[in-house]
Amino acid sequence: MPMHDFSRLLLTASMAMGTPLAVAQALDVQPNLIYRWMAELEWPTDSRVDIWKQRLEVMMRAPKAPAVHPRRRASDARLQLVS
Repeated sequence: MPMHDFSRLLLTASMAMGTPLAVAQALDVQPNLIYRWMAELEWPTDSRVDIWKQRLEVMMRAPKAPAVHPRRRASDARLQLVS
């Protein structure tokens, strides 16, 4: 896998997962490495790239839980409109 493709995958995963920190935690690496790899300032060791690529692709395909509005209260779900 060309390194440019891995950098693009990291960027896509970062957007999908919310932050580069989430990607770093998923790959079990330091967050500064994710930034350096995305910017192509540094390259990861080739032996781990295929494993990380598979892990990111699986995580991005996983169904996401519906987002809950931060101001939503549990009791709001029981409220009904009065006609």
